Amino acid sequence: MKNILLAFTLILGYTNAYSQCTPDPQYQDSSYAIWPDTIQGLPTVLQAQSYSTTLTVKTPSTLLEANGGDSSILYIDTLGSSTFVGGWPVDSMDLVDVIGLPNGLTLNCESLVNMSSCMLPGNYLTCAYVDGTTNDPIGVYPIELVINVYTHGSITVFGINVPVETDLYDALGSYESITGYNIVISNTSTYEMFNSNEFTLLQNVPNPTKHNTIIQFNTLKSNMIKFKITDMFGKIVYSKNVKSDIGLNTIEFNDKLSTGVYTYSVQNDERVISKRMIISE
Repeated sequence: MKNILLAFTLILGYTNAYSQCTPDPQYQDSSYAIWPDTIQGLPTVLQAQSYSTTLTVKTPSTLLEANGGDSSILYIDTLGSSTFVGGWPVDSMDLVDVIGLPNGLTLNCESLVNMSSCMLPGNYLTCAYVDGTTNDPIGVYPIELVINVYTHGSITVFGINVPVETDLYDALGSYESITGYNIVISNTSTYEMFNSNEFTLLQNVPNPTKHNTIIQFNTLKSNMIKFKITDMFGKIVYSKNVKSDIGLNTIEFNDKLSTGVYTYSVQNDERVISKRMIISE
């Protein structure tokens, strides 16, 4: 069931029985999806400030819908015969794990099937919310989702219909691991930069630094960025090509350099921008 929207439906199903939200009723008759979608994304999280955003979720009704209409893998072979399972209903979806979530933020859903874990029924309109406060460093946090999907149906064996109840893990021996969503943490000084239409470079943090420091830059498009560090005499002491994404990008620099003042720079197809950093003892 490799489907990003299905997975994000599940990530928003993290249990919190005491909060409430209201789904947008205009999506009641829609196919499975989440609003806002991955293109629009979630609002930026500001460090040390209360954060809350609400989403509307519509879960899929069948395995075919859950798989984005792709029927090519929705067959079960039994004793030489093939059974199409795309019409089997999605009984429920379970969030098994969330990897990479910043500290202090929680992902919650409404109307749980099972209060001991986050399970949402199929063909169901609900809402979800992300809230909390984080002091994690500014940057882009990739989120990995681990999910399971439950279904039931029947297969024919020697002319006899045999009822089947199964889930993704039992059928394939593994859960589905989904990547592609990010949570962006910024602060008041970098928020405008992240949403700007310019190629920009931030001051490294911390500065001065002994060896480990974080360098961030903003780009308008995904391309190769030349990153380099030169000493006070203009000698290149470090150089690397970085594949950038649209928006805020992070370079974690941890190579050992001698004590002194250095210049670090990023270069795209049009310009080079530089800042200074200090390496202390």
